[in-house]
Amino acid sequence: MRAMKDPQLVFDHIDWYGETSARRLFTGRLVDQVQRVAGLGHLNLGYIPWGQA
Repeated sequence: MRAMKDPQLVFDHIDWYGETSARRLFTGRLVDQVQRVAGLGHLNLGYIPWGQA
């Protein structure tokens, strides 16, 4: 699945269609994992310690 290799796809889908739609298209588990890891700053999704890039 492309979203597992490119979590930005999940975030883009959430931005366009909402989290409920993302949970239907992908899995709730994948959406939770992507959000959790991004919240920790482990992925480079525009994250910088002092705010959004």
